Amino acid sequence: MQLSRRRLCGVLVGSVSVALAGCTSGAGGNDGDGAGTTTPVGECPSLRAADSTVCAAKAGADTPVVLRPSTTTLTAPGTLRFTLSNGGESTLGMNPYDWAVHRETADGWERVAPDATVEPWRELPPGASQAWALQVGASHSSPENETVVCGPLTLEAGTYAFSVVARADGTWTAYVARFRVA
Repeated sequence: MQLSRRRLCGVLVGSVSVALAGCTSGAGGNDGDGAGTTTPVGECPSLRAADSTVCAAKAGADTPVVLRPSTTTLTAPGTLRFTLSNGGESTLGMNPYDWAVHRETADGWERVAPDATVEPWRELPPGASQAWALQVGASHSSPENETVVCGPLTLEAGTYAFSVVARADGTWTAYVARFRVA
């Protein structure tokens, strides 16, 4: 699908707004769910500026769009793969490079990567999927297809959350999957 100049500018402005929202903190930002809180196992914090959040750990088999990790515990060095599958009826619009990794701390959730994102827009039609390969530790082999490489990152042992945002039918949704680095 070819974008008109006006639509392309609108998409870029919207993407930049979403990306910049990840650089702010405090109320109205998307860097945490409140200081001094911890998120119960199986729950996902609201880490991103979105209308709703879908948590991989709570999503049932009938959830149409969900971000699934290849495993929930990783030992470094290693690669953790995340796949967002669109089993819904609407096309998702997203920037596949607008992913984020947050670490759970005693004071809440802290964004650890990335510092900045590039701004391409991708449409994910029903039945399609987008994959990310989070590389922890040393450099790894290149992934196949349109997999987005994240890292390599140096992550200490602890609890983390990987998230992406997508838009469908005018609504932004954050898709979050928690994982542990042992």
